[in-house]
Amino acid sequence: MILGLRGFFVAGVLCSLSTLCLQAQPRQQAQPAPRLGRIAFPTSGSARAQAAFVRGVLLLHSFEYDDAIAAFHEAQRLDPGFALAYWGEAMCFNQTLWFNENLEKARAALARLAPTRAARQAKAPTAREKGYLDAVERLFGDGDKAARNRAYADRMAELTRQFPADDEAALFYALALLGTIPSGQRDPVTSQKAGSIATTILKKNSEHPGAAHYALHAFDDGEHAAMGLEAARIYARIAPASSHARHMPSHVFLPLGMWDEAVASDESAFAASVARVKRLGLSMAQADFHSLSWLHYEYLQQGRFIKAREVMKTIESAIADGARGFNRAPDRSAEASRSTEHQHAESEIGRGFSSTSLKSELGSMRARLVVDAGAWTDMRGKGNFENIDELFALGYAAVRLGDLARGEAAAEQLRTAMSQVGDADAKEIAGISAIALQGALRMAANDRAGGLKALAAAAGVEARRPKPIARPYPIKPAVELYAEALLQSADAAGAVAQFKASLARTPRRAASLLGLARAAAKAGMKAESVKAAKDFLAAWHLADSTRPEIAEARQLAR
Repeated sequence: MILGLRGFFVAGVLCSLSTLCLQAQPRQQAQPAPRLGRIAFPTSGSARAQAAFVRGVLLLHSFEYDDAIAAFHEAQRLDPGFALAYWGEAMCFNQTLWFNENLEKARAALARLAPTRAARQAKAPTAREKGYLDAVERLFGDGDKAARNRAYADRMAELTRQFPADDEAALFYALALLGTIPSGQRDPVTSQKAGSIATTILKKNSEHPGAAHYALHAFDDGEHAAMGLEAARIYARIAPASSHARHMPSHVFLPLGMWDEAVASDESAFAASVARVKRLGLSMAQADFHSLSWLHYEYLQQGRFIKAREVMKTIESAIADGARGFNRAPDRSAEASRSTEHQHAESEIGRGFSSTSLKSELGSMRARLVVDAGAWTDMRGKGNFENIDELFALGYAAVRLGDLARGEAAAEQLRTAMSQVGDADAKEIAGISAIALQGALRMAANDRAGGLKALAAAAGVEARRPKPIARPYPIKPAVELYAEALLQSADAAGAVAQFKASLARTPRRAASLLGLARAAAKAGMKAESVKAAKDFLAAWHLADSTRPEIAEARQLAR
């Protein structure tokens, strides 16, 4: 019996648990300033406060909110009347693209400058600085979040018209535009406008972290990732001190199937996150677990299943060893739809993750490994699950092991989950998973017509969804499962068409590449088969050497 419906979806939980030894130096040595990029943001602050302020803005552009707050506090200490230092601190309490804010702390930061809006305006000595303050007052003023986001974006648009040479105003306007897009929705017109602003400034200043960063977010909508390639190659290089800057290029590399580049990005982000935790003496609950979840999927697509298991052990260690830290850190990891892969959290206003949310992410990792590695026996005897991802993997593994009764029980649980999930996007994913599992069950029971009909229906619903921003959901694309069933049913030509459709949604996904090579060979499409097999082998050039798929692909590539 399958026990417990313990959760549904936890969006991008992130990474990092190695150890980093800091070597003692024989004497104190000056350390180079952390590389965070280069901006010009002249203000009326004192020279010493200005340096701290610019560091804070650089960190803010890379969403390193905690460290940015510390920098803005330093600027305030050096120049207590420096109005924009309080603006910067308040800005840190609105995590635009992580759909997270702390209104109380933002307003408190502004109140430390002066108790009223009029008094704060009086503290800003120039029209430009008054404009920045006025904009942030609207962001944290009255009204619901959507209305405040819109009012803030409109005010930043005014500021850019008033000061057209101010790149910072333009970039904060671009970010504000992205912030007007509701969570879980896509607005290509607004995204492209923001991306155009960011890329224009990146051409003027190729070391601007905000320009590179916001361009990547503007183009990571599942359809325009290729437009962010230049920004992706620039961002980590110009701001290596930021773990988020190191991770962000994978927002382009992963959806394009550039597995080696994506892995390098997220391995680097992982290392930077651990280094920060060690340097500041923080609990591992304050580490960044998002890039690790992406890295796990990237390893799977490279056929590096041993490395993927090592990532899972890292999460297991975090859960086992980090209980005290997790209990101290507020659980701010919003459970949200899978279409918002950008969900994060941050400690001052929510970087900490609970052990519960990490367990759910571990369940998703376990599910992906089972499905992509064919590790069906990993689920044998397992009686509970963390979320829908793992529930589907449990049911599908049961089908592959010939335990149809257990598979039927999982399918029933998936149907129950559909009625219990509140989020519309998550509900649809649960529904696709349930239909796809039912199709697999019918195929296994020799009801080929019924199985293909169900799988075609699941693939049809999936096809109407936007392309994945990053990792695919459901974890086993329905179109890929349908293609495999068609090949099993001796419809090689139909399978070729569906594998191509799968690759159009998830470029260079390993299972679809190998499936296409197999189907094309059966259909007598030699050139197609050879190309797909070679593409698969290129993706798997670092794969675990014992995998039988390698020998098969080499045979198909001849």
